Amino acid sequence: MYTIVDIETTGNGIKGNKITEIAIFKFDGQKVVDEFTSLVNPECEIPYFITGLTGIDNHMVRNAPTLVEIAPQILEITQDTIFVAHSVNFDYNVIKEEFRTVGISFVRKKLCTVRLSRRLIPGYSSYSLGKLCSSLNIPITDRHRARGDAYATVHLFRKLLETENSETVFTSFLNARSQEATLPPSLQREVYESLPSKPGVYYFKNSKGEIIYVGKAKNIKKRVLSHFYDKSTKEVQMCRETSNIDFELSGNELLALLMESAAIKHHYPLFNRAQKRNVVPYGVFSYEDRQGIMHLAFNKLSQVPRSLITFYNTTDCRLFIEQMC
Repeated sequence: MYTIVDIETTGNGIKGNKITEIAIFKFDGQKVVDEFTSLVNPECEIPYFITGLTGIDNHMVRNAPTLVEIAPQILEITQDTIFVAHSVNFDYNVIKEEFRTVGISFVRKKLCTVRLSRRLIPGYSSYSLGKLCSSLNIPITDRHRARGDAYATVHLFRKLLETENSETVFTSFLNARSQEATLPPSLQREVYESLPSKPGVYYFKNSKGEIIYVGKAKNIKKRVLSHFYDKSTKEVQMCRETSNIDFELSGNELLALLMESAAIKHHYPLFNRAQKRNVVPYGVFSYEDRQGIMHLAFNKLSQVPRSLITFYNTTDCRLFIEQMC
């Protein structure tokens, strides 16, 4: 028995993200046997951009039940079922985290229709729910609303169940050792399995092949896996955009650190923050005033006609001038 779930929330991360709507269809493999749908009062303000995307605003949820109030229905309908969603780690972990904050344990086996689709029906340019449903002629209404998206996922899931070799794939995905439920939705398991347990740098890439993150590690495979378990907003967003991972071996951790720093400065990845700050160069220069006295000063290099020496922060400029004086 499966429960196919979709939620709308106040943001993109896991921790601190609040549910504004939830839809659950209980599916026996052939037909829907039960349903639960409800708006949810997140007990916080809904950002304007979220309202623009989903149409759910503060007024709509003001008198809606809180998650604690509907928790018994959610627990009952999902009991002894496999939790299914499109990009399942997001929906599952948001619900699990919300329940954890109110002292409720939520543990279910899970399946991701993105990963299943990539395995069973390969070759599509995009596996987003909207584009995949369009390619497969699956009707989808009320886009970016929980019930509309969940019901479209029911149709997609039925097609996946009817696909050749589906039983073998489903069994392998449900194997706890497969790590299929842990990996990002767009990342093939073979890519992760090919990573070495040696020192080096690794590159997370999006669907366009662009490097979005550079990291270094003593054990590349172990470090990459830790990203997938991290529930911070940045890590969740990064993993959802990751479609491929490349690596370079370094031989030791020190060399990996140097390689990482050089790669970040060269590629300027979206999700690297510590080392990708835009460094502003400053130049020390001399000028003669109206009394013929020579002065030393510093300014941004772009505004210095003839720099005597270049630094990358104002403190070094000042110390150099003081030393010269």
